[in-house]
Amino acid sequence: MLTANIDGNRSRPLPGAIGTCPFCHSEMIPRCGEVRVHHWAHKSIANCDPWREPETDWHREWKNEFPLRWQEKILNDKKTGERHIADVHTLSGLTVEVQHSRLDPKERRARESFYQDMIWIVDASRLAGNRKKILNWRQFMARIIQGRTKTNLYLSKEAQNIFPDDWLSSPVPVCFDYMGPKSDPALDGLPLFLLYPGSIGDKRLVEPLPRDGLLRSILSEQVSMNSVRDIMHNVSRLRIR
Repeated sequence: MLTANIDGNRSRPLPGAIGTCPFCHSEMIPRCGEVRVHHWAHKSIANCDPWREPETDWHREWKNEFPLRWQEKILNDKKTGERHIADVHTLSGLTVEVQHSRLDPKERRARESFYQDMIWIVDASRLAGNRKKILNWRQFMARIIQGRTKTNLYLSKEAQNIFPDDWLSSPVPVCFDYMGPKSDPALDGLPLFLLYPGSIGDKRLVEPLPRDGLLRSILSEQVSMNSVRDIMHNVSRLRIR
């Protein structure tokens, strides 16, 4: 984790300090070396969030793109008492979950049901096969052109030939990062790919984005499930070629 409580206040890791986990209140130890992103480590995670996973530097760097007050927010379901730590939770209520390792489909669906208004950022560089498939992405997508105006949206009938299969059925937006910790020099300059949920006819809607473009949209709180649905509705009504 990137934060722990010291004397009741959230704190970044400090050499020699002792913190407590804001979720399970167990002792945490700072890891402030010269190689990895500074973070806190649990002495014991037995009673912490069951959705908690070991984090890579890629994961921590994505979380650090957002304000401290948005990071590692504890969210509660008032009806059931269930609670979990969201990687990022904005003031407008959007949850951003960052995922490096493979995620069991049942847990993915459970997280989507719990957070609801959310977006995934997925490390698509984890498997070499994923990286090879995306190199030819333009062959599998058609750019939407309205009138004479080129949009930044694409439609694809063959999303299964580009993106990791286990994320295609997600009911929320999934942003694939191919420049993750296992990036390949051949992928230099490759954008992020935002895969919209559901379909338009028999096609999937995709938006290539620069990293700072995605960040600007989230930081300005323009991203939500409502905005995603509006975009898909508007695209479905376009007379496009």
